[in-house]
Amino acid sequence: MAEATRASLRVIYKESWRREKLRELIRRFRSNATALGLPLMESPSPIQPIPIGDNRRTLRLSEALLERGLLITAIRPPTVPVNTARLRVTLSAAHTEVQVDQLTEQLSKLIKQQT
Repeated sequence: MAEATRASLRVIYKESWRREKLRELIRRFRSNATALGLPLMESPSPIQPIPIGDNRRTLRLSEALLERGLLITAIRPPTVPVNTARLRVTLSAAHTEVQVDQLTEQLSKLIKQQT
């Protein structure tokens, strides 16, 4: 176990490009979302919550995104307070800029359709 931890720490130090790429993807996601008028919650992390409010609407959006090949989970009570359901976008360094762009475009279309 200790050796596995040491190996993972070596990767963290040697491959800082992953953190840089992830920071850029977060910036891109937030910039795209703002430009498209998507609701955002404050979050500097790779987890980007999109507040929806209504549980059913949040589930429908999550399902519609999955039908389009985008796994965005619906977070609902009791995990979050009543009437604060949200979509949970989780970015990683394995994602591409094209994927982030596609995600924000689909989110925008679906949210506008369900308004």
